[in-house]
Amino acid sequence: MATKGKRAPPSRKAGISSSDYPLPPVFVAPNRGLKQDWENVVGWIAACLLVVFLLPILGMLYMDVLQAKHESKQQQEKVQKLIKQLERERQE
Repeated sequence: MATKGKRAPPSRKAGISSSDYPLPPVFVAPNRGLKQDWENVVGWIAACLLVVFLLPILGMLYMDVLQAKHESKQQQEKVQKLIKQLERERQE
């Protein structure tokens, strides 16, 4: 059985790269100006106004469609009753 000798210390310290490849540059965001901030604020205000005005309009259109659908269903029932009544009169 071989005897263990002293361990050799690690050849490099942790965290230090021994690679020959250069590290890629770190992206740094450009300094944003005041103009861009106001454009963002105006954009959010415009988006909110569109939602505030478009939602009620779309709601009214949807209610109008539902009302028209209900009226057409009633008219269809009336026509069906009249057809049945005419069929009964022809049979008599």
